[in-house]
Amino acid sequence: MEQWLNAPFTLRLKVFLFLFTGAGTLLIAAIAFFISRDRLLLVLSGIIFGGCLLRSTGFLIVILRGDYETITGVCSAVSPQPLHRYQKIELTDSQGKTVILLLGKQVKIKPDRAYSFYFRKSSRPSLGSEYLDASLSTDLFLGYDSGLPDSRLETKEQETAE
Repeated sequence: MEQWLNAPFTLRLKVFLFLFTGAGTLLIAAIAFFISRDRLLLVLSGIIFGGCLLRSTGFLIVILRGDYETITGVCSAVSPQPLHRYQKIELTDSQGKTVILLLGKQVKIKPDRAYSFYFRKSSRPSLGSEYLDASLSTDLFLGYDSGLPDSRLETKEQETAE
């Protein structure tokens, strides 16, 4: 229970969103079944509900085991990779170290803002090719969270104070 309460809000929200999506699909199909007697829609919605239930259970297990890593920092650059489905994101952490992440283009990141990225822990070795590493690690990315709504204001205030 302590792991659940200490987990990031983004990961907890994802568990509930999967559950509500599956339950909503099943509820709408049940209503449609009682109106039109469409069994196929009810069966397919039951399969979708089962998939959502499995997915949310998987997320819940990851959270309860603490089987995820958090990478936090300020985004210093975002560069889309031509002819690839991912983009290169450079983060600078609080110690000044730069971390390079390869994430899908659907992740909308803006430079000069603070972010936290959550990844499932893995024992996979790096293959040396950034394309192969990015394609094999797509299942490891759990989500991201912006640290502050507008972290640019905080950095500007620090610059003017100096």
